[in-house]
Amino acid sequence: MWIKSAVICCYLLAAYWLSSHFGILKMCFYPTLGAFSYFFISRSLSKNESAKVVTAAVSASAAGSLLHAMSPGPLAFLLTCILTIAAIQLIRIQAAPILAVSLIPFFAPLPAVWTLPVFVCASLMGLLAALQISRGLEAVWASVRMGTKAETKAADL
Repeated sequence: MWIKSAVICCYLLAAYWLSSHFGILKMCFYPTLGAFSYFFISRSLSKNESAKVVTAAVSASAAGSLLHAMSPGPLAFLLTCILTIAAIQLIRIQAAPILAVSLIPFFAPLPAVWTLPVFVCASLMGLLAALQISRGLEAVWASVRMGTKAETKAADL
């Protein structure tokens, strides 16, 4: 798990660096991305389940953005919460970061309604790609360790 953690930390650092140095990528990094990172490394999800989480997060961020754009008040906030919680229960994956990402428009100004869903999708796809890289590195590490153990046993004979 330490390889996954290291890769994810590097991914989060890269997202933070990009968002702080390039204005157009400002929405590339958001604190909930860290929560999604931990969510994905602490669970063994199939590709289908991962796709459900990403789809739900993008949909929830779109709903939150749209409701906030229509009426940036407590009613829109409440509707966003209700719709997102219902979606989380519908897909049957307990992913609290989905609710958190849907509420971002209520706390951070967005240049356009479409901005947050696009960046949530891109950052989560990048996160899944980083996790895939970490799985490959873990496989290489495991084979190296197994090769070392086999050589040690052969030398003992």
